[in-house]
Amino acid sequence: MRMLTMTVVGMVLVTAGSAKISGGQIPAPSPWTNQMPSMSQPDIMRHIEQKRMLMSERQKRLVADTDKLLALTTALKEQVDESNKDILSLDMIKKADEIEKLAHSVKERIKG
Repeated sequence: MRMLTMTVVGMVLVTAGSAKISGGQIPAPSPWTNQMPSMSQPDIMRHIEQKRMLMSERQKRLVADTDKLLALTTALKEQVDESNKDILSLDMIKKADEIEKLAHSVKERIKG
C-alpha cells in the first residue's frame, strides 16, 4: 500500500512539474545552445562565401576524378577485350589497382 501511495505522489509531482513548464514557464536554456561565437555580418558573409567556394572546388574535383575513373575503366575494358584469357598483363593489374584507389577516394569524398 505504501508503494502505491509513493507511486501516486510521484506521478502527481511529475504531472504538476510538467504542467508548470507548459503553463508559460520557460525552461532554462541549455548550455549547448550558444556554441557558435557571435559573428558580425561581414564575417558571416565571408564564411558563407568560403563554404561555397570549397563546395565548388569539391564538386570540380569529384567531376575530374570520376572522368578519370571512366577513362581508366574504359581503357581496362578495352585491354581485357583484346587480351587472351590465359594472359593477364602487368599493365592491366596496375590499372585495376589505380581504379580501386581512385574509386575509394571518390567514395570517401562523397561521404563527406
